[in-house]
Amino acid sequence: MLNFVWQRILHVVTTLSLLLSLGLGSHADLMAQGAAVKDSQNAESAGLVTGETETVVADFGSHSMLAQAWRSGIVVFSVLVVLIVFSILSWAIFIWKIVVLRRHTASSEAFIKNFWESRSLNDLNSRLGEYPYSPAKEVFRTGYAELVRGSQLKEHTTQQQLAINAAMDNLNRSLGKARRMERKKLESYLSLLAIIASASPFIGLFGTVWGIMGAFEGIARSGSASLAAVAPGISEALIATAFGLLAAIPAVIGFNAANARIRNLLGSLDGFCADFLNIVGRYLVSDKKGAASTQSPL
Repeated sequence: MLNFVWQRILHVVTTLSLLLSLGLGSHADLMAQGAAVKDSQNAESAGLVTGETETVVADFGSHSMLAQAWRSGIVVFSVLVVLIVFSILSWAIFIWKIVVLRRHTASSEAFIKNFWESRSLNDLNSRLGEYPYSPAKEVFRTGYAELVRGSQLKEHTTQQQLAINAAMDNLNRSLGKARRMERKKLESYLSLLAIIASASPFIGLFGTVWGIMGAFEGIARSGSASLAAVAPGISEALIATAFGLLAAIPAVIGFNAANARIRNLLGSLDGFCADFLNIVGRYLVSDKKGAASTQSPL
């Protein structure tokens, strides 16, 4: 493999040296090439062009991007296929994440509103099945379960202050763990978007460099350094760079847009956790017995 790459590098250096020595062709050569092209077009219109000339003219006609990439070689074609798959993945993840995050944000806001309108935490916990999935609902479920365990600890110990401190610490850790779990769910597949956004331009550049190396090798074999000989191979190789950007752009936009929505949702969860801790703290330090359900969270 190293010998193959080294041979290609030598071909590129040889070709560049040839271009420098020829000076990209003298003015007279360019005029002669232009006259030859004009004569070829006139001959074609008169029906005097041979089958070989027709093949050359047709070869520079319009082709699909995949066909042009295939003419550049299997490496460039494989790079193009990979970038097409990356582009489809980035658009699919982008649209899916935006829709899911918008739904989770709306359901969390609705649950937090019902949280404040409920008569007690026990009443809200008994009606959890009525609410759709939301990060705020899952955080509340975890926090309420820990609150029940903390209340039982308070009832079975004589050191009330120690039991309250332990219950609040356990509740705080449980809420933090639940928040981290919800964040992990919200950020699913974002790492794939980040990989596509960062790797696609370089993959496309690799395909372009490989295709240009092949074009220079063809120039070295043919000995022609004219623009007509260089342009087709380079244009075919540049398709890989275009597809690399086509895959990277939606990935970057989707990653940033999803991250912005996740930050807003996590900020709302932080406020909800703080309010939940405040309510539980007031309940645990209260010495009132037999309070009505409208005044007690349990």
